[in-house]
Amino acid sequence: MDSPHILHAPAKINLLLRITGKRADGYHELVTLFHPLHSVTDEITVDLKSGTGITLACSTPGVPENEGNLGARAAALFAQKMGIAPSWHFELKKHIPVAAGMGGGSSDAGTILRFLAERFPGCSAGELNALAASLGADIPFFLSPGDAAARGIGEKLEYFQTLPMPEILVVFPNFPVSAAWAYKHLQTMTPPEKAEAELEALTAALRQREFRKAAALCENDLEAPLFSKFPLLTQLRRVLLGKGALCVHVSGSGPALFALFEDAAARKNAAAALAVPENMETGMKILEC
Repeated sequence: MDSPHILHAPAKINLLLRITGKRADGYHELVTLFHPLHSVTDEITVDLKSGTGITLACSTPGVPENEGNLGARAAALFAQKMGIAPSWHFELKKHIPVAAGMGGGSSDAGTILRFLAERFPGCSAGELNALAASLGADIPFFLSPGDAAARGIGEKLEYFQTLPMPEILVVFPNFPVSAAWAYKHLQTMTPPEKAEAELEALTAALRQREFRKAAALCENDLEAPLFSKFPLLTQLRRVLLGKGALCVHVSGSGPALFALFEDAAARKNAAAALAVPENMETGMKILEC
């Protein structure tokens, strides 16, 4: 009997996110630098011998289940592509904050697609990438999460050897922001040539471990409306910069913030400054990555 499989779906941050244009189909063109966070993962238990059809359950309130979940839709699309009559059940334990700009749903879907493609061979890498892109712009990255630049709508990936990274602190303020809202309120776009030059300079600075220079090159075209609408984000950024952060930016469409530090001690000090007493639970997550 095929025993259940346990998968781990990592989070991500966007060290650089430049929106370079808008296509006729409504999608935005971008240039971004993805960095996976393998210390922050959703856990997915897969049972390939479970009744009929595809089911997905999640104990986290507000997370869609079954066909309403992106991971279940990814599984259904794969089964259709491969001509499989599935009997698959997925149990999802969420650790990546929901609607945070950290790629949780996309990572779940990409991780499930990668597992199914390994388990049921016959889908080429190009076909799998196309399946992933048809479900969401970030999902192709999560088929093989590593340091990577993405272009197009996110489906054109250029992987790097693991880039040196400064210390990373991620703060999720416990309220969701939809990607649709963030893109709707986009204020400015960046010329593609400028975005490419920034990407090249940022990756070069990271390779050379020039972390102050790298931090100065981190940008996000989606973040200005979030800082305007949510004063808490501005307050959190002020605290983090005051505690030695080299930079503080929104990840993806937010509202999670990432801060870069030169050393672990500074990161730990900043995390402690944001901590609240146990009897004042706010739901804010502070993740040292």
